[in-house]
Amino acid sequence: MWKLILPLVDFIDRYQGLIIGFAVLASVLLLNQIIYRLFWSSYPSRDDYLAAHPGCATTDGVVCATCRQKAASMPVQGSGRIFRCTWCDMDLFRVDRA
Repeated sequence: MWKLILPLVDFIDRYQGLIIGFAVLASVLLLNQIIYRLFWSSYPSRDDYLAAHPGCATTDGVVCATCRQKAASMPVQGSGRIFRCTWCDMDLFRVDRA
């Protein structure tokens, strides 16, 4: 039994810095995804945004209520898209993945 455990202990002893580093990196990335998913619903949907700002719907798309510039989309993996103003970089609304 010790023949199986000793190589594992030797491996952990030799590479403990890398193991700890990768564990910290993985936990930070996981925490970031958890926090992001919690705040995803805080963005208004497109319909809510246009209901609050009725003059922002144009033939070219949706414009920012602050500076009247066109909104650009930013894809979010697994969730949908967040639309931002191209000029003042304000988050405008979200579009959930269908």
